[in-house]
Amino acid sequence: MLTVKRSGRPGAPITFTAHPGHSPVIHPVRAWNGISVNGASYITIKNLDVKGNNAALTLAGAERGSKKGDPTFNTNSISIEQNRTTGDMSHHVEVTGNQVHDCAGGGISAIDADHVTIAGNHVHSNSWYTVYATSGISVLTPRDIGGGNSRTYKIRITGNRVHDNETKIKWEKCRCYSDGNGIIIDTLKGDSDHPAYGGRTLVADNISYDNGGSGIHSYKSRHVDIVHNTAYMNGRSSRMDSYANVFANDSTDVRLLNNIAYGRPDQPSNSKSRNTDVTYDYNVYFGGKAPEVKGTHDIVAEPKFVNASTGATADFRLRQGSPAIGSGVPFAAVTTDFTGARRSGGATDRGAYSFGAETIDASQGHSDAGHGQSSAPAGKSAGGSAIGSTPAADASTGGNSDSGLNANGAGDPLAETGGSDPTIPLAMAAAVLSVGGGLVFAARRKRP
Repeated sequence: MLTVKRSGRPGAPITFTAHPGHSPVIHPVRAWNGISVNGASYITIKNLDVKGNNAALTLAGAERGSKKGDPTFNTNSISIEQNRTTGDMSHHVEVTGNQVHDCAGGGISAIDADHVTIAGNHVHSNSWYTVYATSGISVLTPRDIGGGNSRTYKIRITGNRVHDNETKIKWEKCRCYSDGNGIIIDTLKGDSDHPAYGGRTLVADNISYDNGGSGIHSYKSRHVDIVHNTAYMNGRSSRMDSYANVFANDSTDVRLLNNIAYGRPDQPSNSKSRNTDVTYDYNVYFGGKAPEVKGTHDIVAEPKFVNASTGATADFRLRQGSPAIGSGVPFAAVTTDFTGARRSGGATDRGAYSFGAETIDASQGHSDAGHGQSSAPAGKSAGGSAIGSTPAADASTGGNSDSGLNANGAGDPLAETGGSDPTIPLAMAAAVLSVGGGLVFAARRKRP
């Protein structure tokens, strides 16, 4: 429906958004993508509604007719990808504040891309009929543009509400059911066809519930922080073995901290399979099997949500008396919660919401204020360079900028799978791209 091949430039991205007072809907019917960023850079997709054609499709029809090469049952919503003709990679792309729903294929995907921000989107009811094993939000085999540094966040997935994404058709590659996750970080360790990715990925403040596969997980990936997320009753698919709510598998240098994972009965809570230097701690688990690996500060207890549900009234804010209140570890790269409210600098609350956060429209993601992000400083291009420790962040972790993983200076170790002491410092901040002006389907560049 909309294919973006023209690039913006640092400090002046091309923005596609709704004209003030208008609510356009991009409605792909027989197209591969609602929006495709195809080998373009410095692009912003903001506050749009991409609505697929699921209402006109059926499971029986998909079981008969879904196949490779035909977009009818494989339409993706928003895809960030390489231009296969020119070989150009997409990079410095922001997808923020969009409604992304009812597409037979994937929700929001970034494949062979870099410097990607996916924030504040509402992503639901996707992946039902495709043969390509997609998910609500997925990052697959990213490529380092301009080099990679495991201390620098280049991919950020923050503040999204993701639910009701499920694969109901067998994946053509294995003729088996797979994926349909809320959020997946996939194959950052590289494979025979893709180099390993050197940058760091942040997955924070997301709410992921009632998806067919996992809520959030890292698969064959490295340099990933999965922090302050809430996952509820995922793994709903009866077509495949249940995935855990929040976990890492076959991964290296991954930290899973301050999450709440409320599972279905007999569902795995996390995983230690083939992991190296994967850290679980300060998480709350409830409802599923006992965690395979449990950190010193992990808790198995009812998290006490305001209204735990998979329906329209779901409210995952914390009630008084929740064990998640004031029991987390400060994480300097995540300074706000799902609503954009500032997190306390001391003992923080676990999960996507801070205690006492105001309710917001359940149909929306948050406004993406914060998350340790700021406009590029003077003298640096937007999306610029690295993230180091800051005095304030070091103070919140007892001044230990080498490990950065002890709560308020406490000396208790964190639980790890398959490895020893992590060496990436906790004290990280993140730079966000400056956003230029624009109209729907119109490219307008901001003058420097």
